Amino acid sequence: MKTRSRKITSLLLAGSILATGAAGIGMSSAMAHDNGGTQGAARQARAGHQMPAAVATAVKSLLGVDDAALAAARQAGTSLTALAQQKGIARDTLVTTIFNALKANRPANAPARTDAQITAKAGHIADHVPGQGGRRADGVRTAVEGAIAQAIGVSADELKAARQAGTSPATLAQQKGVSRDTVVTAVVAALKANKPADAPDLTDAQLTEMAGRVVDNARPGHGPGGHGSHRR
Repeated sequence: MKTRSRKITSLLLAGSILATGAAGIGMSSAMAHDNGGTQGAARQARAGHQMPAAVATAVKSLLGVDDAALAAARQAGTSLTALAQQKGIARDTLVTTIFNALKANRPANAPARTDAQITAKAGHIADHVPGQGGRRADGVRTAVEGAIAQAIGVSADELKAARQAGTSPATLAQQKGVSRDTVVTAVVAALKANKPADAPDLTDAQLTEMAGRVVDNARPGHGPGGHGSHRR
C-alpha cells in the first residue's frame, strides 16, 4: 500500500493536489519526496524548486557551484538550463548529468521508468523556472472549481462560501439535486482539458480517483496532499 500511495503521490501532485488548493508543488518536488533530501535540497525547495539530493549534488559538481550559489540563482528565477548556459555548459550535457543521477539513484521500490521517461523528467528539471508552479496551480484550481460550480449550478462565490462553511462539493451537489457522479465527471473533464504539457499521462481510473477526492473535500488546501494531510 505504501508503494502504491507513493506512486499516486508522485503522479498526481501536479493535478489532484493543485486542484484541491495546495499551490506551487511540481513534479520535481514529488520526485524529491520519493528520493529523500538533504539540507541542500531543502534550501532548493525554499528557493522555489526542490530536486532529488543526488541530482542537486551532480548539478553543483557539473556547474562548479555550491549550495549558496545554486540557491541564489533559483531565488532569482534562473532555471538550471540558463545557469548552465551562463557557465558555458550545453543543455544536453546538463540533461545527461541529471539523467544519470536519476537513473543511478532510483529508489528500489519506485516504479520503473524507461530511458525516454527519465530523459523527459531530466529535461523538466533542467528547464523548470522557479515560481512557475504556483501560477500553474492557480490555473488548474480555477478550471476545476469552475467545472464544479457549473455542474452543481451555483456561482463560484456560492461554491467558495459553501466550502468555507465546511460543505464539500459532493454535499452541495446533493443539496441541489445533482448526483456526485455528475460532478466527478465534470472535474475529470476539467483536469484532462487543463493538463500541463509536462505532466504525466494519467489513466481514467487515476483521474476519477483524483476527482473524487476533490469533490469530497470540504476544505480547499486540506485535502489529499494539502496542508496537514501528511500528518494523518
